[in-house]
Amino acid sequence: MKKTLALFLVILMVVALTACGGSGNSGNTAADSNGGKVNIVIVNGKGEIASQWEQAAKDFMAANPDITVEAVSGAVGETVNLLDKLTASGKTVTLAMMSPDSIVNKYKDFGIDLSGEKWNQDTVYGVKDLSGKIAGFPFSIEGFGLVYNKSVVEKAIGGTFDPYSINTRDKLKALLDKIQASGVKYPVAYQTENWSVANHYSTQFLNQAEDPNTIVEQLKAGKFDLASNAVWNGYYDTMDLLVSKAYNKYGERPLGKYYDDAHLSVGKGESAILFNGNWAFDSLKAVSGESFGFIPVPVDNNPDNPLNNKIAAGPTNILVINKSATAAQQEAGKKFLNWLVYDQKGQDFLVNQAQVISAFKNNPNKVTNPLGVAIGEAVQAGKTLPFSSNYVKVEDWGNILAPDIQKYIAQKESRADLAKAIETYYKNQH
Repeated sequence: MKKTLALFLVILMVVALTACGGSGNSGNTAADSNGGKVNIVIVNGKGEIASQWEQAAKDFMAANPDITVEAVSGAVGETVNLLDKLTASGKTVTLAMMSPDSIVNKYKDFGIDLSGEKWNQDTVYGVKDLSGKIAGFPFSIEGFGLVYNKSVVEKAIGGTFDPYSINTRDKLKALLDKIQASGVKYPVAYQTENWSVANHYSTQFLNQAEDPNTIVEQLKAGKFDLASNAVWNGYYDTMDLLVSKAYNKYGERPLGKYYDDAHLSVGKGESAILFNGNWAFDSLKAVSGESFGFIPVPVDNNPDNPLNNKIAAGPTNILVINKSATAAQQEAGKKFLNWLVYDQKGQDFLVNQAQVISAFKNNPNKVTNPLGVAIGEAVQAGKTLPFSSNYVKVEDWGNILAPDIQKYIAQKESRADLAKAIETYYKNQH
């Protein structure tokens, strides 16, 4: 979703043109101006599934011959730029993929109300806009926590490992000690990219409220004191443990470009644990066929605290229908969303081809990625917390707040200063 922040070239993939060819239309055609056909532009922000997206568009058109789709794919993390670029060029994008926070921030006036759509009966993950209406179709579910190498951990404890047994910080420390005693010098490989330490790890405190937006609003009003908040402090107490010289491979120099090395280390079993999401499997599997899973990030030593027993999971990419599209185009967009949920080929595309964790309980397919399986099982078991990144402006957290968090990790900034930096940022939000 968001892992590669460098700019990429936009790849335009025109999957089909009208049978009569010719016009290279932009997707603005009304339903009755081309022999009853409707032309729509659909934007995919997940560049790694570009070819699968192209095939899905073809399969959808085969089932809906009155709809012509121009499917456009961009690189991971570049959805917003791609949508802006197409809009600036004069195209009306009917269906756009974006991050969930976009519909309450940059694109708050973009989408139509999808609350009445049938698929809401089959998911709890529809994303609401500022008015409380469902405007975002949950395309993919992702989650994050402490990724662990199963074989390394089970060797260390001498048996089968239940990741949910690590439901206090002290139990996590005891596990790290056991791993170390088994011959693994540094149990943790903690990489410190801005998106990881900021809009993923450091937003988890928002989940202490039933609705994370509650705390966001309190922060904006200057009415939430981070420095005295036990949960906020608890997550940094746990981070202190994870990045420490005692357990972290990079503890002597905690800041650096360690993403690839961390995955190699955990993939090979030279380390056992890193903080990341299910998207990390592509990097892990490149070096190892081992099994991997998730340990919840413990925030304190109360084993009954729900925060210690669940994994952050939720929609990380949503599809939104453009209110500026024609009524016919909007209806075609709705048909595509229903196709993803209820058509056998749509279901297959979502899970088996795109390897996306479905948000819909009626989808019979399961991803094969073991980290995806772990997230899917957590979803089914009700062991998930909200995907806290969805409640912040991820670009701001990555660009404005991450440097302070990185300074804290490097022990060049106090926790009190970090609290002040986050509070100051929110007081300037309107």
